[in-house]
Amino acid sequence: MKLSRFTEFGLRICMYMAQKQQENAATTITEFSAQFGISRNHLVKVVQFLSHKGIIAAQRGRGGGLRLGDHPASIRIGQLVRLLEQNEDLINCQSPHCALEGNCLLKLALDDAYRRFISFLDNYSLQDVTAGKTGALLQQLILERKQPL
Repeated sequence: MKLSRFTEFGLRICMYMAQKQQENAATTITEFSAQFGISRNHLVKVVQFLSHKGIIAAQRGRGGGLRLGDHPASIRIGQLVRLLEQNEDLINCQSPHCALEGNCLLKLALDDAYRRFISFLDNYSLQDVTAGKTGALLQQLILERKQPL
């Protein structure tokens, strides 16, 4: 299984914000774009989606910015992937229509594997995946951003 770019960017955004939250600091789409070399236009779509779903809290104006909507320990990775992927079907038996629809053990097996994959990811929180070496690297990115250019 391959995750979409949308999901990949959403996970990166959340990981970065989990580290920023330790400093009680907000981030911006522009900052994130510069740090990860991702198109601002792509990020706007992901941030709007995550904000609409309550994962990100966006505040406009002075002192505003992007923050996680909840503590990183409360946000499960499986929950994020499920939300960002927006589709639990690995294969679509409807389009084009499959003659085996409703009687296919392959679809059953793939659906079961996907549920187990998400369930496994739910063993990890955003806090878990931003600890240790990953957290140190994210912290380094944040500190580099603070340095004057």
